[in-house]
Amino acid sequence: MGYEFFRMMKFYENNVAQYIVETEEEDTYGSLLLRSIRTSLKMKSEGITGDDVVCLCTYNHFNSCVPFISCLFLGIKVASLDPTLSVADTSYLLQQVKPAMIFLVPEATNLIETSVELAKINTKLIIFGNSKQHQQFSEYLKPHEDEDNFTPTAAAVHDTAVIFFSSGTTGLPKGICQSHYALLAQGINAINNGAVTGVNLYYSSLYWISAALFLTGTVLSGTARVVCKNFDPQEIWRIIDKYKVSFLFLAPNQASEMCKAGRPEDIDTSSLLTMLTGGGIFTEKLLLILRDLLPGTYISQAYGQTEVAGVLTCFKLNDVKDSLLLHYKPSSCGRPIKGISYKIVDNETEKILGPNQQGELRVKTRYVMNGYYNQDSSECFDSDGWLKTGDVVYYDEDLCFYVVDRIKEMLKYKSWHIPPAMLENVLNNHPAIKRAVVIGIPHEEDGDHPMAVVILHNPKENITGEEIENYVAERVQERQKLRAGVKFVNSFPVTPSGKVKRQIIKTMILA
Repeated sequence: MGYEFFRMMKFYENNVAQYIVETEEEDTYGSLLLRSIRTSLKMKSEGITGDDVVCLCTYNHFNSCVPFISCLFLGIKVASLDPTLSVADTSYLLQQVKPAMIFLVPEATNLIETSVELAKINTKLIIFGNSKQHQQFSEYLKPHEDEDNFTPTAAAVHDTAVIFFSSGTTGLPKGICQSHYALLAQGINAINNGAVTGVNLYYSSLYWISAALFLTGTVLSGTARVVCKNFDPQEIWRIIDKYKVSFLFLAPNQASEMCKAGRPEDIDTSSLLTMLTGGGIFTEKLLLILRDLLPGTYISQAYGQTEVAGVLTCFKLNDVKDSLLLHYKPSSCGRPIKGISYKIVDNETEKILGPNQQGELRVKTRYVMNGYYNQDSSECFDSDGWLKTGDVVYYDEDLCFYVVDRIKEMLKYKSWHIPPAMLENVLNNHPAIKRAVVIGIPHEEDGDHPMAVVILHNPKENITGEEIENYVAERVQERQKLRAGVKFVNSFPVTPSGKVKRQIIKTMILA
C-alpha cells in the first residue's frame, strides 16, 4: 500500500486531496505527500520499525491521515482508536497492541494518558496541537535533508497493514488484521463500482474500515475528500452544495438524521451523483424518503464486514442493470462483488441452500483478514475454510442479497458494537439480580436497542425496571444504555449444557 500511495500521490500532486470544512483550507496531494514523507523520516529517526504498531486517536482534520499514510510508507502496522471510547475499552485495546507511539488530538489526552497507565505500557504520545507535557505533531513536519530522496519501505502484499478493532462475534473487542492486498483490492473495487468519484464526503474516522477504504479509493484515483470533524444533519446540505460533492457515504443513523432535518430551500445537490450507506440497518422506507429528497442521486446500501476489508455485497453505482434492480428491489443490500465466493448454509445441518432460502452467509476470498492480532481466530471459519459472517441472509434469482437477522450475539447501535456480555456483567453485579441476559430489540433507525431480560433472586422484591435501567446507565456509556428497557421473567430456556437460548428469548419477547 505504501508504494501505491506514494506513486499515486506523486502522480496526482497538483490535484486537491482534501477540502477542510472547519478551516476552509484546500490541501493538494503534493502537500499531503510531503507531510507524510517528513513524518515517516521523523518516525524512523526515533527508532520505529516494521515490528512496531503505531496508534491514532483522532477525529478527521487536516493532518489526521498523515501518520496513517506514513505507517504505510514504512511498512508499520497502524491501528486507530476513537476519541469517544471509554477508558476501559481503550486500555484493553492498547494492552493488546502495545503501540510504540500514539498520535492523538488534544481532546483525547486525558483518555489516552489514563488508559496507558491502566494498560501498563510504555509508549510515546504525539499531540495534533499544542502540548506542554508531550511532543507536538508540528515537530514531525519540519524539513528533512533526505525528503527529496525518500522511497517507501517494501512490504509483502499479504502482510498486515492495518489493525481494526471490532467485536468479533461475542465478548471483548479484537484486533482484526487486514493485509495490504485486501485493502488495495477493496479500494480498487470501490473505484470500479462507482463508489469513489470526483469529490467524496464521509464522516468515518480511521477507527472504521469505511474510512480506510475510501481513503485508499481517493488516493488511488486522485480524487478529493471533504474533511469534517462532526456530522451535522443540517450543515451537510450546505457542504454538498458548496463543495459540489459527487459521492456521499453515511451510516444509516446519519442518513435518518439528514432526512429528519429536511432539505433546506435554495440548496443545489445536482452534483451528488451517488450515495451509499452501510454499517447498520437501512430500511426501504428510509431509502424511499432519500429518493424524494435527492431525486437526481443514485442511492444504495452496501453490506460488509471488517473481516473482509469492507464490502461483501453492493450494487454497482455505475451499472445500468444494477441501477434497475435497485430501483425495483430497494430493500436489497446489493449483489456479489469481484473476488468473493458465497454460500448460504443451514446453521444446524451445514446444508448449502439455494435462492430464497434463509441461512448463514459464509464467504471465501483473498480479502479475508490475516486473523485476530495475537488471538486465535479459528472459530471464525468453518471446516472448509469459509468465513462465517454470523448473519442470516438470502439471495433471489437475480443474485440480489438481503440481510434478515444476526446469528451472533453482538448488538449494533448506530454502527457501534455493544457486547451483551459487558452489559450482563454490570447487571449481574446488582444485588437483586440472580441472572440477566441482554438481547437486541430491532429499531428502524438505530439498529438494536438493548433490553435486559432479568431473573430476580426474590421474585417478590419491590424493584422496578426503571431502577435497573438507571443502575446500568450510571455505569456505561451513553450508547450502551438499556434503551429497550427491562423484562422480568422466572426462568430462561437453556441447552442441555446450560447455555441460554438467546434467540428463543428474543422470539418470545417480540411475539
